Amino acid sequence: MKMKVLMVVSAMMFALIAGPAQAREGLYLGAYYQTTTLSGDVLSTVPGVDSGTGLGGRLGLGIGRYLGIEGTLFKTTHDAGLYPTIDYKGGTVDFKIYFPLTGSGLEPYLMAGVGKYKLENVYNAGTSASYSGEGAEFGIGVNLYLFPELSLNAGYTKQNITFDSGTPLGVDLDGKARTFDVGITYHFL
Repeated sequence: MKMKVLMVVSAMMFALIAGPAQAREGLYLGAYYQTTTLSGDVLSTVPGVDSGTGLGGRLGLGIGRYLGIEGTLFKTTHDAGLYPTIDYKGGTVDFKIYFPLTGSGLEPYLMAGVGKYKLENVYNAGTSASYSGEGAEFGIGVNLYLFPELSLNAGYTKQNITFDSGTPLGVDLDGKARTFDVGITYHFL
């Protein structure tokens, strides 16, 4: 909770010094820190999985003032009670619609995409379990431009996943992830 408050206060401070927002055309590259909460049928055999944290990276292309396409890779690690940890990994392709606010350093956006996801854990005895699947994701966020080529961002994403590989008896298992992320992005002008 303290981390979320710190991130919100930091974003508000940067808003006071930020320049005007305008969606950037062209290539951009970024890194982000994320907190993820997992749920769904896929975790029914692993009780007590905590929220996890991790890092991710994004590579995108602004198409005009209002559209963008972006690819991401990420990994979070979650404490799993009796099991040491669970790693949640993924790669996504997302489309973004930007809403630049004239005269402001803020640029809200909506996002939708698809991805491939994986849950892995290693038991104390050295054996492991791994579930893979695909799904859709939806999110909202905001970019805060500090300079024309540099922005901070914060976002919330919800992923709905069907794990169909590595599951017991080949049964599809549903999973959900809710992610809050903060990051920095460099825009190649």
